[in-house]
Formats: sequence, structure tokens, C-alpha cells
Amino acid sequence: MRLLVLLLVAFLLGIVLAAFDVSEPISVVSSIFIIFSFSLYLFVYPIYLEKNVRKIETYLAKRRKNPLFKLYYGMGNRIDEDVKEATEVLLRKYKQPARQAMFKTLLALYEEDILRAKSDIEDIQPQQYKAYYQAIVAIEEGKMEQASEFADQVKTEWMKHALAAGVSKKAGSHDKYVTEIQKAFENSRGLQRYIIYKQYESDLKVG
Repeated sequence: MRLLVLLLVAFLLGIVLAAFDVSEPISVVSSIFIIFSFSLYLFVYPIYLEKNVRKIETYLAKRRKNPLFKLYYGMGNRIDEDVKEATEVLLRKYKQPARQAMFKTLLALYEEDILRAKSDIEDIQPQQYKAYYQAIVAIEEGKMEQASEFADQVKTEWMKHALAAGVSKKAGSHDKYVTEIQKAFENSRGLQRYIIYKQYESDLKVG
């Protein structure tokens, strides 16, 4: 459907430019820019920039044939079979050690297997993401000093607040935990926003 809309826009754009007698070089450049911008909105915006969780979920639900979208949708809705099947497909498709490590770590954390996650994390890149997951494992193990050291390597706002929420929850500070989860949600977009919402829905205040 989105591809059909994109093709329709391209067709209408050609008619408009012709009607205004725009020269061919300018017409070509203008068309490429406008079509690229519109395609970016249609295909990239929901994944990286969208803030409406329902729209993100609808986008994922319609594209569950894509293993990555199936993985996120499965994780968000606790569909164990989808999560496992999608991970298996992604591991067969992407052989790079960093990607393999990321998908294995996500599955291990989803299944609450901390020991397996701790092992799988080692090859994750870039370093910030590795430190983020190392901090999660350290929090689960109750190693708060180590978790703090890993958290210091994390610069992305939603990640910092998500880790702070984990520390607060472990410490039994419910109010601080809820505040940090809210901040993590507010600073996130796209797929990450979706996962945070689905995981902490009962603690979030979403207007």
C-alpha cells in the first residue's frame, strides 16, 4: 500500500511539474528530492521517529513476514513462538558476529536467561550498546557498582533512564523507578518507544 502511494505521488508530481513548465534538469532534481523525502517518511519514520505506539504496532503487525518486525511484535506482545522463529531466521540471515550477538542477547534477556545473555553480549557493537546490555546483566545480578561503570559509557538518553529505572526498581524505590521509566519513554522514538511501552505499560502515563 505504501509503495502504491509512493508511485501515485511520483505520477502526480510529474503532472504538476509539467503543468508549471519546469525545465527538465530542475524537474528531475526536484522529483528525486521530493520522492526521496516522501519515501523516507513512509518507510523510515514509523521505525525510527514515530511516537504513537498504536501506529507503530499497526505497522509491525502488517509486516510480520519481515523477521525483524516479527521479532519486535512478538517481544511486545509476549508471543514466544514468534520471538524464537524470528530470531532463528535473523541468525541464519546475518552472520556478522556483532549482529549474531545482538539477536542472541535479545532472546536470552527475553527468556530471562541472564547467564546466557552475559556470554552472548561479548561481541555486540558498537560499544555503547554492549555497555548497555552489560549494565542490564549487572543490575540483574545485583552488582550495582559494576552496573554504574557500564552505564557511564552510555550516552543515549532513553538508555540512561532505562538503566536508572532498573537500578531504582532493584533498590525498591518505586517512585524513582516510575519517574525514570517515564523519562525513558519520553526520550524514545519508533521501535524502542514501542518496546518500552509494551514492557512497562502498567507503570507509564501516556496521554
